[in-house]
Formats: sequence, C-alpha cells, structure tokens
Amino acid sequence: MAAKDVTDAMADRAIEWFARLRADDVGEADRYNFVEWLREDRSHQVAFIEILNLWEDLAVVKTLDFEEVRPFVTLWDEKEKARGRLVDLAG
Repeated sequence: MAAKDVTDAMADRAIEWFARLRADDVGEADRYNFVEWLREDRSHQVAFIEILNLWEDLAVVKTLDFEEVRPFVTLWDEKEKARGRLVDLAG
C-alpha cells in the first residue's frame, strides 16, 4: 500500500494521533485507542508512518543554515519561528 492510498481524512487523523501521543497527559486509554485505530485498516498504519517520516524530515530544518535568505525578512522570520517551534517541541 502506498501513501497515495491514504485519504486526507486518514492523514488528518494520523496527525491528531501523533499530537495526542506526544501530549503530556496521554494515558493508557489513548494508547489503547491508538492501537485499535491502527488495527482497523492497513491504510491507517501507512498514514501514521507518513506522519512519522514527515516529522523526521522537518526536524532537519533546525540544523540547516539559512543565512542566504536573511534579506527576505518575512521568510527569515518564519524560518526563525519554525526553528523555535522545533526546538520547543523536541525539548
């Protein structure tokens, strides 16, 4: 099964699960419900793996040097905000 078989709704749900599982107040019921969601359909597993891959790819952003975009103020500001969010989320 390929990522192209994952619907937008499944991807959205995978994102919700990803965020929920990273929450400070995630509980056993959440984990149980997540596993049940994964068991419901193979495409759910594919959707979640896609989100994991995306997260891993985004983590690279904080290590990149974007000095060449400094003259583009809006882009630079957004890059700095993204770097801060990634650091906050990882920390």
